[in-house]
Amino acid sequence: MTTIKEQLEEYCDCLEVKETDVNELINLISVYTCWTDEQSIKMGRCDNFLTGERTEVIDIPDCACECDVYEFEPRYQPFDPDSFTFTLIEQDGINETATEITEFAYSMVDGVFRIKLPLPECGCKSPCGCEENYKLLVTYVAGYDQIPDCLLPVFCEALQWIKVKNTCDCNECEPCKLDPEVLGEIDYTTLTGRLQDYFLNVLTVQYAKQIRFMGVCRPVNDLWGVVV
Repeated sequence: MTTIKEQLEEYCDCLEVKETDVNELINLISVYTCWTDEQSIKMGRCDNFLTGERTEVIDIPDCACECDVYEFEPRYQPFDPDSFTFTLIEQDGINETATEITEFAYSMVDGVFRIKLPLPECGCKSPCGCEENYKLLVTYVAGYDQIPDCLLPVFCEALQWIKVKNTCDCNECEPCKLDPEVLGEIDYTTLTGRLQDYFLNVLTVQYAKQIRFMGVCRPVNDLWGVVV
């Protein structure tokens, strides 16, 4: 299978593609599209949009109308429907009991999993009568092996700006290397920051509608919106 680096080498005309620049691009887009989230950072990981194992934990009330069947819509897409495991965690003080769930089905029409949960009580109660002593632990494989073809132009543009930014690191863009008459009043000590600001503006304004198709941000007021 063609790698992302090979995709960019083939598609981005006359652009030298370095592994380090591609990795920076992947990480940057992953942050903007919420594939890297606060929880993963706290756990010492820098998750990205490349295919990998994902984990979600959902609070489950112990009673509700028709609570025997729970609908779960995966946050991370695209995903492998055959990779899902569901575990019901009962919390009792400092003790936890884990029960593997084997009765579930995926609906291609609705895009959700319907899960049979072995909860002790099912029936309508007032909200005050229900306690969230249960959590549903979901693990599955999701992500991208390649950049979608329609987004390759955006990635090439983004990679170009990353290359320019990195070229100006390590004092390679000092004013003394440029024609003083051309410099004018530009402060080249802030060049890297200015390029980053421009790049962010390009992503959020010009390319937001395209990049957000890879996004998994929630709620709707996040940077890229909800994509399901």
